[in-house]
Amino acid sequence: MDERLIELYMQRGRLRERIDMQRGQLAHELAPVAGALHLADRARALAGQAQRWLAANPTVVVAVVVAVLVWRPRAVLRAARWGFATWRSWARMRAWFRAGVSTV
Repeated sequence: MDERLIELYMQRGRLRERIDMQRGQLAHELAPVAGALHLADRARALAGQAQRWLAANPTVVVAVVVAVLVWRPRAVLRAARWGFATWRSWARMRAWFRAGVSTV
C-alpha cells in the first residue's frame, strides 16, 4: 500500500477517536439540559393532549365557562385583565427581541 494512503488512514482513525471523545464529553456536559428539555417535551405533550380534549368536548367547555361567569364574574374579569396584560407584554417583548436580532 502507498505510504501516503496509510498515513491518511491513520490520521482518519485519530480524528474519529477525537470526535468520539468530544461527543462523549459533550453528552456529559449537556446532561443537565436533557432534564429540562424532557420536562418541556412533557409539558408540550400535555398541552397538546388538553387541546385535543377541549376540541373533542366543546359542550363541557362552554358549560364550565358559563358556570364560572355566573358564579364568579369578578374573578373572570380580573383573570381576563391579567391575561390581556400578559399577552400585551409578551407581544412587546417579542417585537423588541425581533428588532434587536434584525439589527445584529
